[in-house]
Amino acid sequence: MRGGRSVSPPQALPAGDAAWTPRLRDRLNLVWTLLWRSFLPRNRRESFQLVWVFAEPVGQLAVMILLFSLIGRTAGYGDSFALFLLTGIAMLTLFTRGAGLVSSAITGLGGTTRLAGVGMFHEAIAKALFETLITAVILAALAYAIGAFEGRDTWPHHFEHVAAALFWGGLLGFGFGLLRGYAVQEMPLLERIYVILSRVLIFVSGVFFVPSFMPDPYRSWLAWNPVVHVVELLRLGVYDQYPTLVYDADYLRGFALGSTALGMAALWRRRALFMG
Repeated sequence: MRGGRSVSPPQALPAGDAAWTPRLRDRLNLVWTLLWRSFLPRNRRESFQLVWVFAEPVGQLAVMILLFSLIGRTAGYGDSFALFLLTGIAMLTLFTRGAGLVSSAITGLGGTTRLAGVGMFHEAIAKALFETLITAVILAALAYAIGAFEGRDTWPHHFEHVAAALFWGGLLGFGFGLLRGYAVQEMPLLERIYVILSRVLIFVSGVFFVPSFMPDPYRSWLAWNPVVHVVELLRLGVYDQYPTLVYDADYLRGFALGSTALGMAALWRRRALFMG
């Protein structure tokens, strides 16, 4: 009794896994809010950027189809050159744009426009999810359009491989984006080298050809590129019997998980610099 009133004893905080439940829920809600915020442009400039997200791969595909049709290039596999190109461009765009968005989210952590309560990785996770969802929509829409225009069935034969390609491609872009964000602050020379090398990815990622049809040692060299494995995985889902001697699931997963873990560890170690 205190002052004529009974005072209830303080309640103990939940221990173990129960203590993490509300924290995890709050973090997931925050990521969902940031993800939804990416789809809601706040001004005319952001509206144009959102349109460009869809227009860029469509325009890239149209230009490539026109150029390669003029020189008489045929599909590396299957009967549709447009569908074959789409499978390569979609995954390459997922990786490059995803890494760029995540890197921008990391380098913008110390900005004055950062929302209060947003942690070190929330914005980056939301950007990676945003690009993955956008890629899935573009892939489905363009595949349907190609099928309608060419009068053929473009429905994927193995949806589990398509979903896996989107997941691992998004995670790979997320991991590389974290490393790029770290390099911008700590190793700017390495970031510049990456920008230069990334411009040739379209020629060494199997976008125009089937990597397994390349002779050794070129095929073995291409296999070191993790984006090649994402492209191969998507084609395993789109085509019924896609031939691949290059795809290595363990290599792709190890590269995606390893780059993510390394990037998060490096950024967390220098969090005071990035969050300041």
